[in-house]
Amino acid sequence: MLRSILGFAALATGLGAAAAQVQRVPAELRTSYLAFGARDGEGMLYESAMGASKPRVALVFAHPTNNNFNDPVARELAKRGYRVLTLNRPGGDERLDAIAPLVGRGVAWLRTLPGVEKVVLVGHSGGGPLMAFYQNVAENGPAACSGPEKIITCRVEGLKALPKADGIALLDPTLGAYHQMTSIDPAAGETRRDTTVDMFDAANGYDAATGKAAYSPDFRKRYLAAQATRGVSLTQAALARLKAIEAGQGRFSDDEPFAVRGIGVHAFGARLYQPDTALLARTARPHLLLRADGTQGEGIVPSVRAPMGQDVRRALTTLAQMGANSTVRTFLAQAAIRTGPDYAITADSITGVDWASAFTSAPANARGITVPALVLTMSCHYLLVSGELTFDALASRDKSYAAVEGATHLFTPCRPQYGDTVKRSFDFVDSWLSKPGRF
Repeated sequence: MLRSILGFAALATGLGAAAAQVQRVPAELRTSYLAFGARDGEGMLYESAMGASKPRVALVFAHPTNNNFNDPVARELAKRGYRVLTLNRPGGDERLDAIAPLVGRGVAWLRTLPGVEKVVLVGHSGGGPLMAFYQNVAENGPAACSGPEKIITCRVEGLKALPKADGIALLDPTLGAYHQMTSIDPAAGETRRDTTVDMFDAANGYDAATGKAAYSPDFRKRYLAAQATRGVSLTQAALARLKAIEAGQGRFSDDEPFAVRGIGVHAFGARLYQPDTALLARTARPHLLLRADGTQGEGIVPSVRAPMGQDVRRALTTLAQMGANSTVRTFLAQAAIRTGPDYAITADSITGVDWASAFTSAPANARGITVPALVLTMSCHYLLVSGELTFDALASRDKSYAAVEGATHLFTPCRPQYGDTVKRSFDFVDSWLSKPGRF
């Protein structure tokens, strides 16, 4: 069922909680609500009020945790002539294998619209691993996420014969399970903090006044080893509970709560590279940079971000931000990944990670993607290297990496001198989508 959203207040009743939250849609756009079913999810189609000027290519957008009906990605790309279907899945299940079937319904539905010839997936932030997972499974089947190398395999129900998209655009994507693993605080003890691996302790190189850190090589190594060790311990505990559940000895028959003290909720977490800007400070190789002056050029892309993480320090003992209330299966799918003895984070790399061990891993899923692909990162954030790792792994023959100078994770400029980074970001996405012969 498709309904045009003309008066949001009047139509809020019965449309779903997320639909009721759509606000301030620009006058030049129109939105239409799509109900896939009470348990399946819902969508919102954004398009120009005058009709899509680029109807051949339609876009699907989703994120595992956000209300995607209010995301700027849909508005900006609809302004540029595309029909953009944003998707929300009710019920709070953030696992990618639970959301992928809804993405498939969206892809299939868009192909029924007049004039649509190609459908492209768009994922931002945590939506990047979601869309990479979807396309890998769509191209290669559920075997791509259920092999013996996985710590936990995907649930293959609903993942068979997913319709393949014709392209994929990843905007400042995270790395999937690894991103959540790096939010684990190794200093979090049951009664007191372990100061030897406390990234917010002044003795270890953290300056509380500025929020900036300059960690020594020895502390970085010690911290990452402790973080990985705690990740292994939590993974083993979750696997033990999963074994009990599958043997009929769990507290519930399908899953059970798995609360973790000292693991960041979504954007929060004890990530070493947030206050220490010498880590993940630049790309490893030259890439296209979309400069503030409107020019473009190839080169090593430096991050221009300020230190981050002050809010985490203030919230280290709060349940809402550093006490992930997860489940056994969700933790294993979203936060468990193997690392080796050579695990390290440097200025331009992340090494020693077994990307294939997590079915939510963006680099692992990228290896199965062959359609045209774009990775667009923001230079005023810490995901330049993460995006590069996913880009390197892509099997696509037609793949592009670019960075927007001075753009934050939410596309806005981090300082006035960087100009209109929102326009620059989405103009570039538009130019990539519109390149003759690509779609």
